[in-house]
Amino acid sequence: MSDHEHKAKEYQAKGVVPFWPEHFLKELGVGLVAVAVLFVFSLFVHPILGHVADPADWAYQPAPDWYFYWVQNFFDVGGHYWSILHLVKFDWVLMFGAPILGVSALYMVPFIDRYPERRLLKRPLMLGMLMFGMLFFGYFTTNGVYAHNRLIIREPYSIFATSCATCHSIKGLGGNNRGVMKTPTGQWTYPPSLSHVGSILSPAQIRSQLENPQDGMPQLNLPPAAIKDLVPFLAHLK
Repeated sequence: MSDHEHKAKEYQAKGVVPFWPEHFLKELGVGLVAVAVLFVFSLFVHPILGHVADPADWAYQPAPDWYFYWVQNFFDVGGHYWSILHLVKFDWVLMFGAPILGVSALYMVPFIDRYPERRLLKRPLMLGMLMFGMLFFGYFTTNGVYAHNRLIIREPYSIFATSCATCHSIKGLGGNNRGVMKTPTGQWTYPPSLSHVGSILSPAQIRSQLENPQDGMPQLNLPPAAIKDLVPFLAHLK
């Protein structure tokens, strides 16, 4: 019996799997499967790219890639509660302390969890950290996507508030009651309410009015991205 076979039997008697070739071949198999799956996805799945960068679109809500949503949302939520506790001037503690603690905990795991068991159910510390990590990343990723979608939904209203509400109103919000133009007979004209503009103008007419204002409306020079968001928003006001 060769030394290799003798050591293999000794390892098996102790319940230890040798790195070569058993463990290495398993890891190689898993790696090849992962590469094959990514290769197939790259051929047949074409994810939609994000919003094209437009410096003129002031209402655009930037967002990280989906796998970084948890970072943004963690600091958004943490910053919210940080302000509630009146600790805004100690933001640096949250910004630097949380990452340092997280990375330090990962480095300390091999020194703390020294159980010889390989089965996860018999390693409570590792199982607990795994479950905590999955819940942590899952919650903040999901919450980050939800929060960003809420901002996108409010984006047309934000454009209206910054560009249109000075003159026009929607259901009592915004508007100009002082008049903006005097008629030949000496009467002031007032900007109309847009609460039911979708019942009066078609989407094409709304777009035309935004691009080439008529009847005394000033030229707002709205970027195409803002007009694209405003048209369906205003068309649904009926």
